[in-house]
Amino acid sequence: MLFASIIFYIRSVIQNSKHMNTLQARNEAIINAPVESIWAIITDIRTLHKVNPGVVKASGRMDIQGETRTCEINNNGRKGTMVERLIEMDPQKKTVWTIESDTMGMSKMMSDTRFIFNLEKIADNKTKVVNETYYNPANLMAKIMNALMMKRMISKAQEQILSNIRSLTEK
Repeated sequence: MLFASIIFYIRSVIQNSKHMNTLQARNEAIINAPVESIWAIITDIRTLHKVNPGVVKASGRMDIQGETRTCEINNNGRKGTMVERLIEMDPQKKTVWTIESDTMGMSKMMSDTRFIFNLEKIADNKTKVVNETYYNPANLMAKIMNALMMKRMISKAQEQILSNIRSLTEK
């Protein structure tokens, strides 16, 4: 009986580990703006192209959990479309997006994606914004590319996103 319990436990750990994702990039900024102003920017589909440097055009909803957004992407000349779903939202604190589908091959390179914003009110006019990206490289080639360039590219994009949020919200 004990042996069967141990086997069951090991199987569940292995199966669950396949669905766990890894933090690949994290950047944060202190922005001199109220949390409400930053929340308004990161949940407004009309401003996504001003926040995310790769987005040319976007449609859908960014303000209701469970909704999707469709983004036309131009990433250094690579064009395509990405559909993402808002899988978690804690108003004025957190958003979590995941890739549903894309035409650029991102979903073939990354599994269990999570693109996260965490907002923390520091003062009435000061907010800590943390941008995190979690995923697992989906195959051997993706693991190699992740080590060589993907993590660095994502981190650089996060830095630009935070800079853009600062520009749009600081007065």
